[in-house]
Amino acid sequence: MNPLNYLSHRLGIRSLVVVGAGCLLLQSAHASLLFSEGFNYTSGGNLGGNLNPGGNAWGSGNNALTIASGNLTYPGLQDLGGNELSVAWGPPNSAGSIINTFANVTSGTIFYSFLLDTTTAPTGGNSYLTSLNPGTSAPNGGSDALTIYIGSTSTAGSYRLGVRTGSSSQTYLTGLSVGNTYLVVAEYDFGAGMASLFLDPTPGASMPAADMTATPASGKAPTSIDDVGFKVVSGFSAGYLVDNLLIGTTWGDVTPTPEPSSLALAGMGALGLAIARRMRR
Repeated sequence: MNPLNYLSHRLGIRSLVVVGAGCLLLQSAHASLLFSEGFNYTSGGNLGGNLNPGGNAWGSGNNALTIASGNLTYPGLQDLGGNELSVAWGPPNSAGSIINTFANVTSGTIFYSFLLDTTTAPTGGNSYLTSLNPGTSAPNGGSDALTIYIGSTSTAGSYRLGVRTGSSSQTYLTGLSVGNTYLVVAEYDFGAGMASLFLDPTPGASMPAADMTATPASGKAPTSIDDVGFKVVSGFSAGYLVDNLLIGTTWGDVTPTPEPSSLALAGMGALGLAIARRMRR
C-alpha cells in the first residue's frame, strides 16, 4: 500500500474508534434513566391501562386523565414524540388518581422532569398535580415523597407552581402564564433531605441553583421512591397538558438534548465519507 494511503487508512480507523468510543460514553451518560413517557397512545382514550415503554401499565385512571392529540416540545430538549396527557379538573370529570412504577430508589438523588402547558387557569385555591411516591402509593398531598403543587392567583391568566415533600409547608413560584409551555424539573436528595424545584432550566447545561426548596417535616423524610402519579381532585377547576416525562438519578437524565446516538451516527457517517474521499486520492 502506498505510504500516504496507509497513513490515511490508519487515521481513518483511529478516528472511527474515537467517535465510536464517544458514542458509547454519550449513551452511558443516560444509563441511569428510570422512566420515560411520551404518551404515544391513541388519542381520545383514557390513560389508564396503557402499557408504558418500560413495560408497566398505567393504573385504572379516570375520565379526567386522557390522551390528547398533540405533542409538547421545548427548545433544546430531546423530544419523546407521541401525543400528550390532558388533565381536566372539574365537572363532568370525576376525581381520582393514576400511577406507574419504576425501579426503586432509596439513596442519592432522584430527578423528575416534564413539560407543562396550562390551558385553563386553576381556580379554587391550591392542589397537587403530580407526585413521586414509594410502593404503589397514589398522590395524596401532604404525605407524598415529592409533590408538584399548582394553584390559582388573583391575576387573570396566571397561576403558580410549588413543591412539597414529607408533609413540609408549601412554597410557590408565581407569575406563570396560561398557554406557555414550561420545563419543570423536581429533585429529591435523600442525603440532604431536601426537595428542589427548577423552572425552565437549559437542557444540556449544568444543574443550576434551585428556584425553590422544601424540607420534610420531622420524621417524614421519604425513604424510597418508585412510582409516578397524577391526581384530579374535586372542588377545583383547571385544565393542563403534560408531556415528555423523564425520571432518573442524574440531572442529565431529565434534561437531555436531542438523542446523542443519532448525532454520533450522523458524525460517523460524515467522517466515513471524508475518509473515503481521502483514500480515493
